[in-house]
Amino acid sequence: MQTVRGLRHLIPCFAVIALVVLLWLGMWLLGLLHGLEQEALRWSYKIRGELQSNAPILFVDLDAPSVAKIGDKPWDRLNFAQTVNALMGVGQARAMGIDIIFSPMGTGSLLDVDRAREGDLRFGQIIERYQDRVVLAAAYTGTTSGEQILPLRREGFVAADEVPFPESPTFPIIQYDFGRLGLANVDETLNKGVVPHKVLTVIDTEGSDFSRLLINGQLNYFSGILNEPRIVHENGTFKLVDADGFPTQAIPDRSRHRLFTLGMEVFLAAHGLGAEDVEWTEDALIIRKHGEVLRRVPLIGGQTMELNWFEGWQPSDETAHFSMATVLDQAHALAEAHKSGETNRVAELEAWFAQFKDKVIFLGPVDATLKDLAPTPFSRSPVPKVGMHANIYRTLQEEAYIRHADTASCVLIMIVLPIAVAALALWSGRGRRLTRTASVLLLFAYAGLVFAAFGRLNFVLPLISPLAASVSAAMFGVLFKLGAEEWQRHRIKTLFGAYVSPELVDQMVNSQQDPELGGTEAEVTALFSDVEGFSSLSELLTPTELITLMNEYLSAMTDAQQAEGGTLDKYIGDAIVTMFGMPLPIPDHAARACQSAIRMQERHAELRRQWADSGQWPDPIANMRTRIGLNSGHAVIGNMGSRVRFNYTMMGDSVNLAARCESGAKSYGVYTMITESTLNAALETLPDLFYRRLDRIIVKGRSQPVEVIELWDGTIDANEARACREHYEAGLQRYYAGAWADAISHFKQALPFEPCRDYAPTTPSKVLLARCEQFLADGGPADWNGAYRMQTK
Repeated sequence: MQTVRGLRHLIPCFAVIALVVLLWLGMWLLGLLHGLEQEALRWSYKIRGELQSNAPILFVDLDAPSVAKIGDKPWDRLNFAQTVNALMGVGQARAMGIDIIFSPMGTGSLLDVDRAREGDLRFGQIIERYQDRVVLAAAYTGTTSGEQILPLRREGFVAADEVPFPESPTFPIIQYDFGRLGLANVDETLNKGVVPHKVLTVIDTEGSDFSRLLINGQLNYFSGILNEPRIVHENGTFKLVDADGFPTQAIPDRSRHRLFTLGMEVFLAAHGLGAEDVEWTEDALIIRKHGEVLRRVPLIGGQTMELNWFEGWQPSDETAHFSMATVLDQAHALAEAHKSGETNRVAELEAWFAQFKDKVIFLGPVDATLKDLAPTPFSRSPVPKVGMHANIYRTLQEEAYIRHADTASCVLIMIVLPIAVAALALWSGRGRRLTRTASVLLLFAYAGLVFAAFGRLNFVLPLISPLAASVSAAMFGVLFKLGAEEWQRHRIKTLFGAYVSPELVDQMVNSQQDPELGGTEAEVTALFSDVEGFSSLSELLTPTELITLMNEYLSAMTDAQQAEGGTLDKYIGDAIVTMFGMPLPIPDHAARACQSAIRMQERHAELRRQWADSGQWPDPIANMRTRIGLNSGHAVIGNMGSRVRFNYTMMGDSVNLAARCESGAKSYGVYTMITESTLNAALETLPDLFYRRLDRIIVKGRSQPVEVIELWDGTIDANEARACREHYEAGLQRYYAGAWADAISHFKQALPFEPCRDYAPTTPSKVLLARCEQFLADGGPADWNGAYRMQTK
C-alpha cells in the first residue's frame, strides 16, 4: 500500500519529467541540437585519437615557399604541368588529386598572356597524358549544399531539364574527351558545425554548361591568334570560327556528366575505375571492379557521405609532406642533369622521385594567405582542406564508414535514458543512496558507450541531447519533488499541526504518506480524559479565571499526549478525546497511549503543586484530579460531519468502550482505567507497566464482558500499591469463582493499602467488598461467570 501511495505522489513529478524530455526531443527533431552533436562528435574523435591507414597517401603542399617561387595568382600553369609530369612520370605515382580550381585565366597587368597560354597548353597536354590518373578540382560556388544546387538527376528522383555544371578548368587544360574532375564541395547544410564532416559525394549534371565552358575557353585561348574568332551554334554543336573560315573542333552543345567528390574520384583513379563502374542507389554508391563489389559507400539523403577523419594535418610516420617548390627544384635539376648527361646525378634524382612510386598524392594550397582552411576534429586551428579529401580516400580505403543511429533508436534513447536517470535520482525508498549513485553512473556509462561505439565501430550515438535531457529531467524532477514535498509539508502541518505533535507531523511528511481522510478503518487506541468534579470547581472561579486555568491545564495535558504521538480529536469542555495510531499508523499505539496517560497524571500532579504554591487558586483547585479511560480496537477515522462543516474524528464501539472506561473509573475510585486489549498490546513494548486488574464488567450498551485494569503512575506509593495488588488480585480470583466470603477477607486486607484512599471518594477494594457482601446477603447471580453488569455509564 505504501508503495502504491509513493508511486501516486510521483505521478505529477513524472509528468514534469515527461514534459522536459519532450522539450529536448522536440529540439532534437527540429535540428536545433545538431550543432552541439557535431561538437560532441569532435570529442569522440579526440578521445579515439588518430588512426593508421593503409592508404598510400602523400601530400605535395602549395606552401609559402612554393608561392614565392611561382608567384602570385593567376599562377602560371606551367609550374603545375612540370610538377604533375615529374610525380606521375619519373615518380610513377599511382594517382593524384589537385585541390585547386584552375578557372579560366584572368587578365592582369602583370600577366604575360603568351606565357600563360603556353602554360595552359602544356598543362593540358600533361593532363591528357595522365588523364586516367590525375583528378582536378571543381566546385559549385555560392552554395555548398547538394539539395540547394539541384534536384537529383537519376532514376526514381526528380529530373531537371538543366543541371548546372560546377566551376572547373576549361580548354585547353581539359577538353571534351579528357579531363577527370572531382567535387571539392562540403555539404554545410547537413554539416552544421565548423569541422567539415559531410561532403557532396555525387551529382549528375546535364545541359549545355560544360560545352559553353569549353567553347568559351577556346575563344579566350585563341583570342589574338585567330582573325576575329567567334562561336557558332548549329546542328547541335558549338564551334569556333574566324574571319578566315578556320574552324576548331566542334563540340556537342549538350552533355551529361556524373561527378564524385574529389577524394572518391582519386580513389577510383587509383583503382583504374571510372564513373561507369559506380552504381548510384538511393542509399549507397556501389563501386564494382571486374564485376565484383569493391566498395559500398553509404549515403546521407541519397547524395552526401560522411568522411571518417583518420588524421589531422601534421606530418606523421605514415603520411609525408613535400613542398611543391622542392618538387619543382628536383624536377628542374633532373631535366638539367639529363641535358648535361650527368648519369650519377640523374640516378640520384630518380632515386629521390622513387619515394612517390605507387603513392596517391594530394596537392593543395596550405599557405594561410590562400584561405582554403578549416578546423579538424583533432584541432580547432584551421588547417588546409586538402586533408579532408585525403581522409575521404582513407575512409574508402579502410571501409571505415561513419554510421549514425536511426531516428527511432535516437528517440528511444532520449526517452528511456532521461526517465531511467530521473527515476533513480528521485527514488526515496530503501536503497535511495544506491539508486542516486546509480543515476550518476548511468550517465557516465552512457557517455562511455557513446565514445566506445564510435572508437570501435565508427557508430555515432547522440550524446549531448540524451545527457542534457537526462540532467534536466532529473534536476526539474528533483526541484518539483522538493516543491511538492514542501507544499505537502505545509499542507499537513496546516491540517494537523494543531492536533498532533510536531514530531508526528514531520514523520507524516517524511514518510510521503497522506493521512487517510474521508473515513477509513484502522486499529487505534482511544483516550478519554475528564476533570473530576469540574462543575463544582467551575462555580468557585470567575469566567476569566476558569479560562486561564483550563488553558493551562489543557495545554499541559495535550503536550503530554502529543509527546507520545497522540492526535487530538476534540475538546469537550474540560474533557479531552485523543487517538493514537492515526492519521499515521503507529504500531505501538497502545503503549504510547498508556505512557501518555502516565505522563498526564504526573504532569497534573506538578500543576497541583504549582497551583497550591501560588496561592492564587482556591484549595479545591489544588486537589483537582483527572480521570482517564483507554481502549484499543478497530474504529472508523476520517472527516465526519456535514458538507459545510466537518471534523477529523474517530467513531466505533471501541471508542465508546474507552469513554465507558473513563466514566467507569469513577465507580471504582481510580483515575486511569484501561481495558485488557490495551494492556496486552502495551506490554509487548512496555513490559514494566505498573498496574492491577480491577474487575470483569459488562458496560452499559454492550453484551460482551471486558476486563478492566487500573494503570498506576509515578505519583503513588509503589510499596503500598504492590501490597494492595497482592491482596486485591487474590480476592479478585475468589470473587470470579463465586467464593464471596473468601474474597471479602482478601479485599479487607487490601483496604489499608489502597493508593488513593486519602482523596478518592471510594476505592476498588471498598467497591468489591460491598458487592461481595451484597451477594452473600441476597445471593449471587444465578448465571454468574465473573462478569458484573454495570448499571450506569
